[in-house]
Amino acid sequence: MMKPRFQCPLDRRKTDRLFRLALILANIVLLIALTTYAVRGFYSRYWADDYCFGTIFHQHGLWEGTGFFYQNTSNRFAAYFLVGLNELLGEYAIRYLPAFMILVTVLIYSMVFSLAFRLVKFPQKWGVSILLSQLMTYFMLLTAPDLFQSIFWRSGMVSYYAPIPFLGLALIIILKGTQHGEFKVLQLLLLGLVTFFSAGLSETFAALESGLWLILIVVALFFIKKDRRKPILQSGTIALLGSLIAMLIMIKAPGNTMRLETLEQATSPWQVIYLSLRFGSSFLYRTLRGYPFPIVILFATSAILAYHLSGHVKPGMDKTVWLKILWGSLIAGFILLVCVAAPTAYGMMAYPENRAWMLGRFVSVLALIVASFSVGILSHSFMDHIVDTCLMSIIMLVLLSLYPLKGTWQEWQQLPVWQAGARAWDARQQGILNGISDGETSLTVQAFDSIGSVAELTADPHYWVNVCAANYYEVEEIIALEVLP
Repeated sequence: MMKPRFQCPLDRRKTDRLFRLALILANIVLLIALTTYAVRGFYSRYWADDYCFGTIFHQHGLWEGTGFFYQNTSNRFAAYFLVGLNELLGEYAIRYLPAFMILVTVLIYSMVFSLAFRLVKFPQKWGVSILLSQLMTYFMLLTAPDLFQSIFWRSGMVSYYAPIPFLGLALIIILKGTQHGEFKVLQLLLLGLVTFFSAGLSETFAALESGLWLILIVVALFFIKKDRRKPILQSGTIALLGSLIAMLIMIKAPGNTMRLETLEQATSPWQVIYLSLRFGSSFLYRTLRGYPFPIVILFATSAILAYHLSGHVKPGMDKTVWLKILWGSLIAGFILLVCVAAPTAYGMMAYPENRAWMLGRFVSVLALIVASFSVGILSHSFMDHIVDTCLMSIIMLVLLSLYPLKGTWQEWQQLPVWQAGARAWDARQQGILNGISDGETSLTVQAFDSIGSVAELTADPHYWVNVCAANYYEVEEIIALEVLP
């Protein structure tokens, strides 16, 4: 075997110690970055649709309200149910929801990565799965097409961010059952329930989720050995069934007819396919053009991490399999981007709104992590002739791990702006409550500029936001003026 041109000056023990320190540093930096986003979430308040959701909950409660919402407002039955659970905790709970969702995402996908490593028999070290999960979450937020509407506005979050941890739960069930070679009936029932509920959060995610389970079934049929195929086919079929049932329920929603009458729909399946491919390709192009530096940082970090981990311990699968994983992740990622675009392409013949592309960002980031991880493992075929896996990869990992500090500092500098907005909202809220306690039923409040392009209270008491807010506070009308009388 040919020795590398550059030998590592440290022994294995010192190398492992330095690598552990690098992992700790990278995890701490990402924790600080994600904590900054969580702190920003503390300044979330009720905006636009939040008043409408809250009104239904106050008038009908959780279970009856879900039925009312489905019959009269929207087909996204699970979205209302999540809002209702948040409302059960009180008005202040909306302020802690972004932080909770970020934390849950990191924890769930740490488990997903850990189980995936076990399944492919890849060497694991403490902190690697957490690091990958934090990387995924951070770069999703950093490059989110509409960060405010996707995570800090509850009405957008429940449809376009909340599905992400639910998908992680489904993946955990599938990975655990596949690892054991069989599924218990209770596991399959839980999987069907999770995929059913998560698909009910939005048509966009239902299409994404259904596409993913179809890909899983195809992979099992054509790329998995016959003796290992059964658990994957079982779980994929149950997951797909749960998603399709939820999709059917959303299609049959009473409010859909009136909604679709005002919109232009695609006239043929080929038109939907063409528009979906076009919009998916456009999103991919915008991502590559708009975020070249974050993409390079994420790619390099994942690749170097995999390169170092596989340097001294042979991975459980050969290079041919990792090459298939590399191309499979890229192809599957693009197909899923097309799935994200499909509902809007059919229902509106339009490019999806930026907040809906949060799901596309999740797909692109996760696919990039898997692809770059595969590249890191495959790179040994030529890198081992040049340098020994050692100090250089650790130094590069440390330098790359410092990148989130830049975005964190920029986000931290914006926190006073969000804090000022929250204080103004709280002052207006207190004024409304004081007016109600004084017996007023027609209230005039301070008008705000729109936050994150979300509709605000206006001078027109019949504007839909004003109506929802008046119903929420149980008054006859609310008028918002820039200059109070």
